[in-house]
Amino acid sequence: MLNQLTKPIKSLKILCGTLLVGFSTQAVALNSDVEKPVSIEANSVVFNKNAGTAVYSGRVEIVQGTLRIIADRIEINAPGNEIQTMKATGKPVQFKQTMDSGKQAVGQANLIQYYVTKKLLQLSGNASLKQDKDAFTSNHIEYSTASGELKAGSNKNQQAGKPPGRVKAIFYPTNKAQ
Repeated sequence: MLNQLTKPIKSLKILCGTLLVGFSTQAVALNSDVEKPVSIEANSVVFNKNAGTAVYSGRVEIVQGTLRIIADRIEINAPGNEIQTMKATGKPVQFKQTMDSGKQAVGQANLIQYYVTKKLLQLSGNASLKQDKDAFTSNHIEYSTASGELKAGSNKNQQAGKPPGRVKAIFYPTNKAQ
């Protein structure tokens, strides 16, 4: 049973690592993080083995090595022990992780969703990613882990009458030794 409970969390770690890799091709999470134990704290958790769901609620904090995720709620849908979707909500959901380069990557959004079969990651509502001084912000960010394509801008559910959000990216040149 413990394996069924921790399996979704391991995938959540992969989700965040994937997000950070998508942000910068040089951003690689610490290799040693994968070998670290996963620690989960929340005010409550509800597992439904028959439905294949797990819902963590109330200041959910997940730590594995240098990876840290804080959310108000994390829902995992894994019928037949195969994870299909993960959804983290908060005001905002926050994550940070140290990369192999020693730089820290941080990000946040009001909603982070990962669709496993589509290999699609979505950050919605005040989404931002930052590594060192480089930063990327938008109302909505989508990243395909299959193709490596990143899209940013207003999402499909843009409220009528509200102006579309803008995308802002700031990238600093890397200093190369000559």
